Amino acid sequence: MSDSYFIAKAVSLAKKGKYFSKPGVNVGAIIVKDNKVIGEGFYERFGGSHAEINAIDDVKRKHKNNYLSLLSDSEIFITLEPCSKIGKTGACVDTLKKYDFKRIIVGSLDPTQNGLENLSKHGFKVTSLEDKNCLSLNKEFFHKNKFNKPFIRAKIAMSADHKSVFKNQKRKWITGIPARNDVQKIRAESDVILTGAGTLNIDKPSLNVRLKKIISNQSFCQPERFVFSSSLNLDWEAPFFTLPGKKVVVTSKKNFPTVPKKIKELTFMSCDKKGKNIDPKKFIKKIAKLNIKNILLESGPKLLGTFSDESLIDEYIFYVSKEKLKEKALHFYEGKKNLNFFGSKQFVIVEESNVGKDKKIILRKK
Repeated sequence: MSDSYFIAKAVSLAKKGKYFSKPGVNVGAIIVKDNKVIGEGFYERFGGSHAEINAIDDVKRKHKNNYLSLLSDSEIFITLEPCSKIGKTGACVDTLKKYDFKRIIVGSLDPTQNGLENLSKHGFKVTSLEDKNCLSLNKEFFHKNKFNKPFIRAKIAMSADHKSVFKNQKRKWITGIPARNDVQKIRAESDVILTGAGTLNIDKPSLNVRLKKIISNQSFCQPERFVFSSSLNLDWEAPFFTLPGKKVVVTSKKNFPTVPKKIKELTFMSCDKKGKNIDPKKFIKKIAKLNIKNILLESGPKLLGTFSDESLIDEYIFYVSKEKLKEKALHFYEGKKNLNFFGSKQFVIVEESNVGKDKKIILRKK
């Protein structure tokens, strides 16, 4: 069987950790001998053992008496180059060197490590595939390393006539339950969920993950919640503040208010633009220094417009209902630029599918 066949199996393994490895990377590993898989593993949780170590341990568990002879002259397929630096765990290359692997094959190179070079110098035969599916597994990680900014996606739920904000606050949902559950999965993959003060005060969203099959896993961590507010006129009783989890108020002010004692894990971040408004580019520069590789923007038309005007959004995820709201609601976008989202030369449609009765369209920056 080919290298691409086994790397594809490793990719499938890596996807099992996509909700639980953040803010780390998604990695899978397969150990093969005589064209048979003898061990497998993936990065299961942030700070835990890496995929290749879990794969080796899998061989040890299954073959306690002869694991050394099995590992000798076997091949290991890893979706991402093994780490060469000591972080939360030891360097994986040091563990790999203990075994006489016939060949070490990686699906994508890690720009922050030199694992293959290290292994090659120690006599191991190494192969780099630069497989597109391996690169896609960690596109946000590669994006941050290349552009020094987190990958920012915006989620928009809208009607067939591009309306998203109801004038009458009695109605809340535009799309159906399947679409809203799909958003839950996107939240689960996100390091940060960002919203605006208007959305927080009026809609009072929880902005957390509630799917039981995800949150029941002890390795899952809720995404951090951020809100933009220049005035700091916020509803401190809103679920955004009262629900457990880390939350950050981003403001242009230098002096921060005293908040109710019951609000835990709250910090403030000042990102002023000439002392008046929040500077989104300054915010991104500050975020880039943190261990945050992606942000999900779930906001109203104004904040979406601000980020779009500054060309900060890398991906738009639209959920479009069949209903036309006409005068019942406002347009989903309110920016200075007259953007043609679906006819833009900057973005390309990478997905168009049905989620329940609604349509899902993903536009990604070229």
